[in-house]
Amino acid sequence: MNLLRLKYKFFFLIYTVVLILLAVLPINSSESAINNTNVVSIRLDYLLHFAVFIPWMFLLRRYSGVSFRADAGKAVLLLLAGIGFAVANEAVQYVLPYRAFNINDLVANSVGVVLGAGMFLR
Repeated sequence: MNLLRLKYKFFFLIYTVVLILLAVLPINSSESAINNTNVVSIRLDYLLHFAVFIPWMFLLRRYSGVSFRADAGKAVLLLLAGIGFAVANEAVQYVLPYRAFNINDLVANSVGVVLGAGMFLR
């Protein structure tokens, strides 16, 4: 594994741990300002869910070394893995008593993964 790919692996793992911690730690309540702020009539919370999965997908693709254009089969598997992680990230909140599952967050996570995959086609 070359040095650049090793760096992407490191950043991917750190970013993944941060996303998991954001999902399981009790850092956001329903009264939080982020839940009550709208940007073009979309809650800021949903935009952030969407935005954090774009770089995650980029790092996953760079770490895996899969070229989306050259290997469509592996690209689909990466996309499914990304959506699976996005779903799991939100689903874990369903079982935590201090967090709340929200289908809109799940959709925003998944759209972020799909857009992240689409933005970095190579």
